[in-house]
Amino acid sequence: MKKTISGVLLALTAVFALVACGKKKTTKSGDDTTKETTKKDRKRKGIASQINFYCWNDEFKTRLNAYYGGEQKLSNPDNPDSDKIGKNVKSVNGSVTILETGTKIQWTMYTNEGSVYQDNLDMALENDMVDMFVLEADYATKYVKSEFVIDMSTIGLDTSKQYGYTVDVVTTADKKVVGSSWQATPGAIVYNEAVATAVYGTDATYANMKTKLSTSKAEFDNVAAAVKAKSTEDAPLYTLIGPDCWFRTYENNLEAKMYDGSKITIDKNVIQWIKDTKDYATKGYIQGVSDDYKLWGGKWGSAMAEDKALCVFTCPWFTDFCLTGNRGKGKFEADEGDYKKGDWKPAGMKIVAGYSSWFWGGTWLTATPVSQQESTIKTDIANIIKDMTTNKATLLLISKGTLDFTNNVDAMTELAAVEAAPGNAGYSTFFGQNPYGIYAAAVEKADLSKASDFDQQISEKIQGAFRPYFAGSKTAAAAWDEFVKDVKAATSVQTIEKAAEIE
Repeated sequence: MKKTISGVLLALTAVFALVACGKKKTTKSGDDTTKETTKKDRKRKGIASQINFYCWNDEFKTRLNAYYGGEQKLSNPDNPDSDKIGKNVKSVNGSVTILETGTKIQWTMYTNEGSVYQDNLDMALENDMVDMFVLEADYATKYVKSEFVIDMSTIGLDTSKQYGYTVDVVTTADKKVVGSSWQATPGAIVYNEAVATAVYGTDATYANMKTKLSTSKAEFDNVAAAVKAKSTEDAPLYTLIGPDCWFRTYENNLEAKMYDGSKITIDKNVIQWIKDTKDYATKGYIQGVSDDYKLWGGKWGSAMAEDKALCVFTCPWFTDFCLTGNRGKGKFEADEGDYKKGDWKPAGMKIVAGYSSWFWGGTWLTATPVSQQESTIKTDIANIIKDMTTNKATLLLISKGTLDFTNNVDAMTELAAVEAAPGNAGYSTFFGQNPYGIYAAAVEKADLSKASDFDQQISEKIQGAFRPYFAGSKTAAAAWDEFVKDVKAATSVQTIEKAAEIE
C-alpha cells in the first residue's frame, strides 16, 4: 500500500537489528540465523491494557475510530454536530483511542517512504514493544516469514468470505494465515469527461470511452494519440499526469518473483513500463515527468483538478484519500437536489475497468506473539481483527462511508447490485455510477503469487532512477546504473539483473 495519503509507501535499509545477545537477526537479504533465544522467551514490554499499534499513516486508525462495532454513535451525545465514532470506541484523542472495554490504543506512525516505517518497526519488534502493526503487499512476504506474527486460527478468524488473494499473501509456507485485511484494492481507470469531449466531441459517450479505454493497450495508445492531436499550446491535453501513474498495471503482472532469495531480476513487464513511459513522454502524452509529477508530488496532485489529463489510474482507497480531495470539494446533497460549488460536476469523472487487470497495494493487520501474553489486550486484539476484517455489517458501513472496496464477497456483491441513486454508494463521487461492479470483476483477477521481499524497494527506486531518462537528461544505461546502486544500498542484495533490455 500503499499510500502516502497523502501518503502510501517504502524501502529497507536495516531489517531486524540485533539489539541483544541471543535474539533472532534477519539480514537485509532475507537470510536468518537463530541463536539460543527463541520467540517464546520474549517478554512483552508494553504498558498494561494498552495496545501499541505501529502504522505508516492514519488510514486504519480512521477506519477503526469511525466504524469499529458495525454501528456508529456521536462522540459527544450532547452535541448533534459532533464526530461519529464506532459503537465499540469510547473516545478519540489525537494518537490515543480508548475502547469501550477501557483498553487504550496508542498509535505510533512513521512515514512509509524510504525505509523509515520498516526500520522503526523492526527495532520496536526486536524490543518487544509492538502489539499490532500493519503491512502492505510490497513487503508482506518479509513479515509473513518472520517470528513477529501470530497464527490467526488462534483467535478464531474465519477468512472464508474474504477475497482469495488477500488471504494468500499472508499465508505461510506451512499454510498458516498470519494477517487479515479489511480491504481489497482492485484497479480501474477514471477518465475526465471534459477532456474526452474535447477530443471526441459527441462520440465521447460512456459506451465509446469504455471500449476505447478497456479493450487493449493498443487501443489505449490510439486514444493517447487522439488526445495529443487535439492538444494546443493554449489548451494542452494529456493522457497521463505523471510517469508513475500506470506503473502498477505492469508491476502487478509479473512473470516471476523479482527476488529469489539471492538475486534480484527485474521482470520484463517492469522493463516494458520503462519503454512505454519513455515513448509516452517523448510523444508528449504525459503532463510532466519531473519529481513534481511523481506519485504524491505537488503538481501530480493539483493536476487532477485541471481538466488537462484524460486518465487517472485509481483504486478504492486512492479515490477516497487522493482523487476526491485533489479533484475538488463539490458534493451532491440529496436534500438540495443539486451539487455544491466545487470542481466536481455531474458530467465530471467516470470509471471504467481499464485495459489491464491490476490492483494497488492493500493493508493487512497482524498481531505479535508478545501481545498474546496479556489477556485483556489479547481479547481486544482478536475482536478488532475479526470485526474490522470479517464482520459484514462493519465492512458495509466502511464501504458506504468511504467508497472503500471492503474484503467481504457477500458485502461487495450486495453493493454492486445497488442501483446508483443519490445517497447510495458511489453516487456522489462518480455521479450516477456505481463503481462496485467494476471493482468486483477486477478483484477476481488479482494475483500476489509473484510478490517477493523487496518489491517496495524495487518499485520506488526504479521510478526515481528513471525519471531523468524520461525527461531526456540521462541515458537508459546511466539510469539503470543509478537504480542498481540504490537497490544494493537499500537491500544489500549484490546481484541485480534485468529480464529484458531497455533499448
